[in-house]
Amino acid sequence: MKKLPRIKAIVIDVPALSELRHEADPGECSKSDCCCSRYEVAIEEPELDRLRRLVPLAERYRPDLAGREELFRPSRRGGFVIDKGEERRCPFLYDSPQGHTLCAIHSAALDAGQDPFRAKPRTCALWPLTLTTETPRRLTIAGDAFEFPCNRRRRAARELDPSVLDLMRRVFGRPFADDAAARSLAWLR
Repeated sequence: MKKLPRIKAIVIDVPALSELRHEADPGECSKSDCCCSRYEVAIEEPELDRLRRLVPLAERYRPDLAGREELFRPSRRGGFVIDKGEERRCPFLYDSPQGHTLCAIHSAALDAGQDPFRAKPRTCALWPLTLTTETPRRLTIAGDAFEFPCNRRRRAARELDPSVLDLMRRVFGRPFADDAAARSLAWLR
């Protein structure tokens, strides 16, 4: 079996990543069963500070966030998580006037002139890709990614889909994505 490529101490799970085509469509999201309701979102300390600064702008989209005590809570594994509360879904989730399910942090970042993929928690910005916690860390796809309508399975791919590379570029930067594209292309041959 071929050894998977590594970039900056991250193993690139080429077989899994090459199967994925991701097409985000907020009109297809269901608030009851979307990535914003299914997962616990882990947050690192630098992300927490950034998110807290965006909460006042996010209140424009979710007025009920104002005065909410616990948007973020300590995690048992260290760091923090977004507290879903009684709703059992991300408190930043909202419906646009067009009926799309959207993220108030994403919208607030756009209002502030920030890149929403750098403003949101990395876990959210990267989804349906995921970075495992074991050492070495592995970049792969969420185990249930194909249960969501925004993800399609590709067969016998010879390169990573542009949508996957775009997620890598937005989260890790262009050099990382370009390196992943080249190494994956070589691996898939």
